[in-house]
Amino acid sequence: MIKIDLSKAILPRLGTYLLGIIPGMFFESSIAIGNPHFAASVISRVREIYPFGPYALLALFLASSLLIGQGFFLTAWIADLLITFAFLLWRNAIRVTLGSQWLYRCFGKLQGIPPKQNIFIRMLGRLIFWARGREFSFKARPVLKCLHVAVRRLLKVQYGIDRNYGLQLDDSEWGVWYSALGKPLKGFQEGYMASRTSLGCGLAGLTALYASPALRGKYFIALSLIFTFAGCFGTVDLVRWRIDPIKRSMARLLSVLLELREATNITERRDSESVTVAIEADKG
Repeated sequence: MIKIDLSKAILPRLGTYLLGIIPGMFFESSIAIGNPHFAASVISRVREIYPFGPYALLALFLASSLLIGQGFFLTAWIADLLITFAFLLWRNAIRVTLGSQWLYRCFGKLQGIPPKQNIFIRMLGRLIFWARGREFSFKARPVLKCLHVAVRRLLKVQYGIDRNYGLQLDDSEWGVWYSALGKPLKGFQEGYMASRTSLGCGLAGLTALYASPALRGKYFIALSLIFTFAGCFGTVDLVRWRIDPIKRSMARLLSVLLELREATNITERRDSESVTVAIEADKG
């Protein structure tokens, strides 16, 4: 019996490259609805030059939607990078100003002994501790301890690396292990793709407003703005997961546990196969 694995014949992440067809179809459909005479004239001109049938016209529509939609999808990707860069720049600005070590030392000298309790000291102290808490939160320590245990187990099971020394949360080596190990979480990948697709549809709708004046109604404008806002909101929410200490550590823990589960299953399957082969050899 011949078995064909179609997953090997399909390019990996093919759906990611085809997501651009959604903004393209939204753009072309909006133009066709807003100006049906223009759409009919385009189809008639195409059929005059190339005698396409209905299926060929459908294939041409999908191909043009993919080509046009890729432009909107790439624009949404650039907007995604700009939003991420803005958040990281804002975070670094807080870290080098309110969360800096020199300001913390100056605040300690300003407080004096016994500590002053005026309004300025209290407000400045809250701002400093808020800024320093954004870099590391004590609430993330239990998650980091679990992450440390999972990483040590994964290094032993998957790669045969044994790290026996104690827990060191500030050790640069463990920071490298935390970043390098683990499988990408599908939820985050799907979230990024969904936000970019939604933002691409919003940009396509806003572009269609200029291409077809008949679409400049409050309902279509509201729909385009909703798509744009949803895409930007999804990007902002994902960036907040990246910069929040607790959420970032929890995401890394889930990623490491996912790879650890697969590595454990492979090891158990290999051990069971070895035991089966040994039993059959003893019987032979």
